Amino acid sequence: MEFIYREIVRVGRLLFDEGLVSARSGNISRAFGDKLFITRTGANMGALTGEDVICLPLKEEHLLDRRASVELPVHRRIILETKKPAVVHAHPTYTLLLSYDREEIIPVDSEGREILGRVPVLELERPSASEELAREASKVLKVLPVVVVKGHGVFSCAGELHRAYSLISTLEHSCKILFLRGS
Repeated sequence: MEFIYREIVRVGRLLFDEGLVSARSGNISRAFGDKLFITRTGANMGALTGEDVICLPLKEEHLLDRRASVELPVHRRIILETKKPAVVHAHPTYTLLLSYDREEIIPVDSEGREILGRVPVLELERPSASEELAREASKVLKVLPVVVVKGHGVFSCAGELHRAYSLISTLEHSCKILFLRGS
């Protein structure tokens, strides 16, 4: 399982270095068999270590759940409903800025259009760590690889963590172009 810890640490560093998360925001999870590996609450994404990753049962609650990211129930539900083992949640600046006045983000750059197509923006009563978020994000992520939550951030899921991260990176690049273009 050491490779999962290394993968989470590497993706956390990429997210931080690219400015997709601040030191204490965002979270990462990876399922493997009947286990879920997730960053702990308050972990510094730019300086993660193996101690910042908690191993929990994938399908049931555990005493250590309270040490995991507050988004743990959202990660669990996304993984179980989409059947994709890797979930990344980030707070990219330009994506968040655009989320306030859009129902969806449609990239104008060719890479963003080809990779992402359209990205829905969910407006939720409880946009963070809620059953509503888990339900609505999972519903979208069954058919699309990335979803934006208005004023909160982005969730992405994929077969592996680097792909989930790269989708968020692509989205943020597209949102920066849209924002600077005034679109």
